[in-house]
Amino acid sequence: MKDKILSLLREKVSRQQWEHWFIDFSVKRIEGTHVIFEVGNLFIKGYLEKKFDKIIRKAVSEVLGQGATYEIVYAEILQNDMTVHDNNQALVKKRPVLITPLNPKYTFDNFVVDEFNQFAYNLLLEAAKKPGTYNPIFIYSEAGMGKTHLVQAFGNYLLTENPDLRFAYLTSEQFMNELINKIKSGTVEEFREKYRRKIDVLVIDDIQFLAGKKGIQIELFHTFNALYESGKQIIVCSDRPPKELKDFQERVISRFQMGVIAQIKTPSKEALKKIAFKVVEDEKVKIPPEIINFIATHIKGSIRVLKGAIVKVIAYKSMYDYVDLEIVKNLLRDNLEMENHNHAPDVIELIAKQFGVSKEDLLSSKKDRKTSLARQISMYVLNKKYELSVRKIAEMFGKTHPAVVSAIKNVEEMIKTDKFLANLVRLAFESSDQHAGKLMS
Repeated sequence: MKDKILSLLREKVSRQQWEHWFIDFSVKRIEGTHVIFEVGNLFIKGYLEKKFDKIIRKAVSEVLGQGATYEIVYAEILQNDMTVHDNNQALVKKRPVLITPLNPKYTFDNFVVDEFNQFAYNLLLEAAKKPGTYNPIFIYSEAGMGKTHLVQAFGNYLLTENPDLRFAYLTSEQFMNELINKIKSGTVEEFREKYRRKIDVLVIDDIQFLAGKKGIQIELFHTFNALYESGKQIIVCSDRPPKELKDFQERVISRFQMGVIAQIKTPSKEALKKIAFKVVEDEKVKIPPEIINFIATHIKGSIRVLKGAIVKVIAYKSMYDYVDLEIVKNLLRDNLEMENHNHAPDVIELIAKQFGVSKEDLLSSKKDRKTSLARQISMYVLNKKYELSVRKIAEMFGKTHPAVVSAIKNVEEMIKTDKFLANLVRLAFESSDQHAGKLMS
């Protein structure tokens, strides 16, 4: 009866489908008109239930009669998920199989959720509860906004619930370096065996650093395909959405776009306060609320910078058993953003007048040479003199993150050879913190 069901199933699917999805598929047992199938991989189980339900149901009904039912179980859960000692001691979970290490401190429980990261959080939590449901997943945000915490929380949760999974978390640089080393040693097949056939989950961070690396992208493309076709979970992280990845093969970008894309946005001041208070709470140190609020309100940079600033204050408090607002201001003076952002309108107006264009033109999408150059210099001055982040400048001008980075680099290169332009930028630096009229007097 078991062989008949499997034989019938094999007739109903293509050879390629059978070899991909049913190679480890077997009938565990038959209970009346109920068939229990067994697979050796959690993701294969989910994929078969999702994609081949009608075919399996039909095969079972043809052999056992109408009304016959089936279920698919994960072999490792039945046999190995728990180890029972002969003396009937408590069940002991198996240790997770980690291809690469995770930080156990990163969990969903200590991840602060707010509007700016709610979708990404919900997505990965659901993916951890039901692996393979959303595949692939592409997470992007500026650096230091919590991507690493979130994907490692995903990994830690997944491995706690499914300790037999083989989980690989690595940066694109680690992926590249490992591949290069294997190529040099003539053992590239070991690399392919590891990442295409021996893992159940692959998380690659900072994918943008593979820009222009054609050979690595080709290997990534084939690794991606092998994992996806085998029903394995793939998560890719970047500092920008797929469509803004430069010097990437179109076929690689298309793979990133074929699943769910989630952005971690810029946190509000209230969200930063929640994060700041959570960091202090986790460190179990008493810091006055007004100091925590001050840091969250005035720190410049990412969530990572905010956490670093708080840890610095906590360290000072631990050493000297005292801290006040003035000490904090002095301690964090290089990381505080006080009123510099208020100069932005003046800077834009000053440079607009220098070039004989309007402030509105600089903030528009006009692309004539004079307006474009004035806009780029404004971005450069705001970033270099007032240390406004690229993100804030991008928001101010309605541009993308890469566009602002490119503008700043263009000005840096031009002032090296163009003395007139260099003098113009110098005057803007010297006078941009004064009223606009002073620059022209």
